[in-house]
Amino acid sequence: MAALSHLFIDAQHGLCNRLRAMASAAVIARATGRQLVVVWRPDHHCQARLADLLDYPGPVIEDDSADRFRARATRVYNYMEIEPGSAYGAAVLGGTDPGGDVYIRSAYSLTSHLTSMAQEQLFLRRLVPSQPVWDLVQSVPHPSDVAAHIRMATGPDFEHLSFESSANWPAERHRELTEWRQKSDVSRFVDRLSRAFDQGARHAFVAADLAATYSALSDRFGTRLRFLPRDSYDRSARQLQYALADLMLLTTAPLLLASHWSSFSDVAQRLSRPFHRVERSGIDF
Repeated sequence: MAALSHLFIDAQHGLCNRLRAMASAAVIARATGRQLVVVWRPDHHCQARLADLLDYPGPVIEDDSADRFRARATRVYNYMEIEPGSAYGAAVLGGTDPGGDVYIRSAYSLTSHLTSMAQEQLFLRRLVPSQPVWDLVQSVPHPSDVAAHIRMATGPDFEHLSFESSANWPAERHRELTEWRQKSDVSRFVDRLSRAFDQGARHAFVAADLAATYSALSDRFGTRLRFLPRDSYDRSARQLQYALADLMLLTTAPLLLASHWSSFSDVAQRLSRPFHRVERSGIDF
């Protein structure tokens, strides 16, 4: 009997970057009869282990032993643009499948004729949160009438944080990120939430990356605002549990106000049900 081949997904950057890469890889692995192996190494972008966040039943590698599998793989793909030899967006198994192990290093959804948005979303929706994450979700009344994800912390004021440093992206991509963060300023969301309340919304759930955002919204909307209180906004394991709980709560509202060009908002959109509406900052409001 032939040995089982594997598809290793070396998931990079923050929580939702990793989840998107996992979802693509899972669909490709299934389509090609390979076993998915998740390489989830905690680092400055994401200090949480996968088990801190999900009850995930598949094989996971959390240390540099994964590099041995990369060296022996039949095909290697690297989507990380700032790394030597990378090829962002390269078609995964686009020609004849050579068999054997495939190793992919990515913070992004993968390009392949073997995957589809519908299958990736199905994978994401089947993920099971860990008990600490579930406890956080249950601590907030839900669903709310509207939900908002406000992503502002990118640019010169935040580049002292290693996970926001411009060194993480090519210069053009970082400029693009910064421009879109400016378009997700809290003032846009205040205006849009005010209209939602005027139109009959009773409560809004908000997930944000700055304490000042919560303060501004609380001052304006008082008890109509729902959120998960916290005292830190770092990338620690506990804060990543808060982030995943935020993500789940965002998807329960029939209207999501998203920060465009944010992986977090993107995954929230993917997890939202088809009958839920999504509006994007800088585009729809």
